[in-house]
Amino acid sequence: MAALVAAALALTGCGESSPKPLTRAELTAKANAICKAVTAKLPKKAAGSMQEIARLAGKLASSEQGALTELSKLVPPADLESDWKTFIADAEKLAENTAKLGEDAKSNNLKVAGPLISSSENLEQRMLAIAKRDGIKNCEQAP
Repeated sequence: MAALVAAALALTGCGESSPKPLTRAELTAKANAICKAVTAKLPKKAAGSMQEIARLAGKLASSEQGALTELSKLVPPADLESDWKTFIADAEKLAENTAKLGEDAKSNNLKVAGPLISSSENLEQRMLAIAKRDGIKNCEQAP
């Protein structure tokens, strides 16, 4: 009986199909909408204190993680697949860095922030280059 159920599931693919890749226009439209929402939440001025860094980094990390979840659901067309994988991986690392910066600020330990900020800046530059190249205008804005 178990073998029959396993065979049936294998044949039907558990009732789920892989999402169809988006066109370039669909991908850019959806990614632009997601990036626009995150960009709107970015602080307008730099943080001036440890407490402000901790507060802003935590909120920003949460926004970045939410956007990452949405962006990860998008299936790029084949010609953008490599760029998209790099963009998503960099966005994930950037969200991790932002969360870590917030934790470090909360514990009043920004001595380790330099390398973290440098890493984040490098990730942002690569993401911005991909966004520009692929026409994702709302993700071209540096935080």
